[in-house]
Amino acid sequence: MLSVAVIGAGVIGLPTALAIQEELGPKAEVIIFTDKLSPHTTGDVSAGLWSPYLLQNTPVQQLTKWSKATQDYILKLWKNGDAKTTGISLQLIMALSNKKDYKAPEWLKISLGHSEFTQDRLKYYSQRYGEEFTGGYAFVGFIWEPVRFLPYLEKKFKDRGGQIRMGRVENFAELSHFDVVVNCSGLGARSLVPDPGVRPIRGQIARVRAPWQKHTFMLDTEPGNYVISNEDCVIVGGTHQEDDFNTGIYDNDRDHILTGCRKYLPSLAKAQVIRDQAGLRPGRDQVRLEIEERRIGEKVMKIVHNYGHGGSGVTLSIGCALDAARLVKEAAGLAGQSKL
Repeated sequence: MLSVAVIGAGVIGLPTALAIQEELGPKAEVIIFTDKLSPHTTGDVSAGLWSPYLLQNTPVQQLTKWSKATQDYILKLWKNGDAKTTGISLQLIMALSNKKDYKAPEWLKISLGHSEFTQDRLKYYSQRYGEEFTGGYAFVGFIWEPVRFLPYLEKKFKDRGGQIRMGRVENFAELSHFDVVVNCSGLGARSLVPDPGVRPIRGQIARVRAPWQKHTFMLDTEPGNYVISNEDCVIVGGTHQEDDFNTGIYDNDRDHILTGCRKYLPSLAKAQVIRDQAGLRPGRDQVRLEIEERRIGEKVMKIVHNYGHGGSGVTLSIGCALDAARLVKEAAGLAGQSKL
């Protein structure tokens, strides 16, 4: 039997482990190694919005492919009546930009439905908010809340015979007895690989109680605010501070978040703040998804890397997991074989 180790149990690790189980079937034993499980992963801080974000040089074609695969997966769960269990909601999402070189993102074309704002509509918003907006759009999309879907995926993984072992992997040599190792360590790849190109992109949010807020609002500005509705709260943000490892709460960021979001949606002034949170997105110049052969002593290890997803872990999760599973099959020399 093929032995596969997956490092990480967040929004990349768990979907990848499941995808490997599905791709290889009973031919593989899959074990996850992690020092954190939901609700303590990086992804648990996020609102779970399907929308590619902070991905820098990742090729648009790949970005679109991975995002579409994730959207298809979420849509299937939603249609099957699993929305509440898996933390899915279908929402209207609108975004405004003040960038001089504004261009609607390519991924809008694969959304469930979208429209770009007319010049008259942009003029209206510019006058309303006292800013000069150059572009904007609205689309129908999903929120997939990690605090709900990660426990769902974890249970599914265990029900299929998967194991989870708690503890931090400091060196790939610790797992050299596995046939294939899959690196979904996120920011941890900075020291594990080591990959100095991986760096933290700090994000601070506040969770507020505003049950009347049913749609998502985003500003593609600097600094930008956003309001994302979850089932039990509304998440308001945010920040993207590069090379900042602090997960404590900055008061000036809190003021920026609450003041800014209340400016665009005044009803939020009535919203009670439940708690403040900060997390570190795993930034990189582009997603790394590839096979590496690394000599550890007398053995050449097969390592499949799947990390560097920036602020788009949820959006790319399933698409990258499917490709990672195919790479595991290739690394194990099983490409072209049936899983049965």
